[in-house]
Amino acid sequence: MYEEFFDSKRQEQMRRSFLKIAEKGNLKSYKKNSIIKIPDKKCIVIVISGNIKQSIYSMDGEEKILYLLQGGEIFKEMDYFCGGESTLVTKALEDSTISILEEEVIENILLENPNIYRDIIHSITRKFRIVMFQMANMAFSDSLGKVADTLIRLYYQEGQDMDRGKKINEKFTHEEIAKLIGCSRVTVTRALNKFKDENMLEINNGEIIIRDIENLEKFIKWK
Repeated sequence: MYEEFFDSKRQEQMRRSFLKIAEKGNLKSYKKNSIIKIPDKKCIVIVISGNIKQSIYSMDGEEKILYLLQGGEIFKEMDYFCGGESTLVTKALEDSTISILEEEVIENILLENPNIYRDIIHSITRKFRIVMFQMANMAFSDSLGKVADTLIRLYYQEGQDMDRGKKINEKFTHEEIAKLIGCSRVTVTRALNKFKDENMLEINNGEIIIRDIENLEKFIKWK
C-alpha cells in the first residue's frame, strides 16, 4: 500500500542531494537524547548523521512522535518557506550531526541549482503523507492494526530487503513505537508478541524484520 507513496529510489536521491550541500552550512553535533534547539532565524537544517525525532507534546507531557529523520533528511523547511515557528520538539535519538544552512546560503544554492526545489518539495510532501497516514491509522484501526500499519509504513520509509525479510533500519523500543502510534506500551507489546508468535515478525534487540508482510497487511482497517 505504501510502496507508491514512499519510493525508495526517490527518497535516496533526495537524501544524496541534501548531503551534497550540507558542507555549505554550520555543523553542530549533539549527544544521544539531547534536545536540538535551532537559533530563531530563517534556515533549513540537514541531518548529516545519526537519527533525530520530532514530536508534539500535550499539556500533560504526553508525547506523539511525528517524524523520524535520518542522514540526508531535513527539517525547518516548512518554516523557511511558509513562515512561523514550528512547535515541534526535536531530539537526537543517538549521537547526531546536523548542518544549519542560513537564508543567504540557501538562496545562493537555489540560484545555482534550482533542482534543489524538487527535493525540498519532496521532503514537504513526504512529511504531509506521513502525518496523513498517521491520522488515518489512528482514526480507523484497532490496536493490532495500528501497530501493523506503522511497522509496514516504517519499512517503506526507511527499510531494506534482506534474505530473512523486510528490515526496518531504525531500532525501536516498545515505548517509542507506542509514541509513534499514540497508544500504551503494553498495547504495543501485546501486538508485537502476537505477530512474533504467528511468524509475521522477527525482533532482536530492537531490530525489527517483517517476515510476512502480506498477512501483516490484513490487520490494516483502511486503504
